[in-house]
Amino acid sequence: MASKTTGIAPLQMFESVVIRLYDGGVLAPAVLERVIGAFAQADVDWHDTVQGRSVDGRSLHEIVALTMLPGQPVRSASASFMTVIEHIAGVAPDTDEKAAQPNTARRKKTAPPVDETEVESESESQELLAQLSGDGRSSKRRRATEQDRPAGSRGYNPFVNARPPRSKKP
Repeated sequence: MASKTTGIAPLQMFESVVIRLYDGGVLAPAVLERVIGAFAQADVDWHDTVQGRSVDGRSLHEIVALTMLPGQPVRSASASFMTVIEHIAGVAPDTDEKAAQPNTARRKKTAPPVDETEVESESESQELLAQLSGDGRSSKRRRATEQDRPAGSRGYNPFVNARPPRSKKP
């Protein structure tokens, strides 16, 4: 965008815009999606470090994760941030140069053991992508929990056995 004339990196401008919209109370998922799409065209390096904080102390990654994935606990804000960016902007995940180069000896070996945290983060990423794409699995879970919910407790209800006020007869 204007990074050449102002000396501000596109990610810093993106960070400033998102934090100001969040602090102003107008950051909705649709707004954030448009902002990410606009900055994706400016060739932003999404892997740079961010340092800005909102009024309530949240980082850019936390703001994006909370806005785009409401109701989800933020375990790894940066992973959730990158998942959202990859989904909206179509950015390929950061890959290792060795993994990008074909290696014939590497193909012949068996796959190295996978760490449990990598498996968890991969499953979380898949779950986030499913939620962002509107997968129908969550509605089944929601219906099951609504049926299991017990009836509301009987408390005071002013409308039960309500009568109109007496009229004064002269």
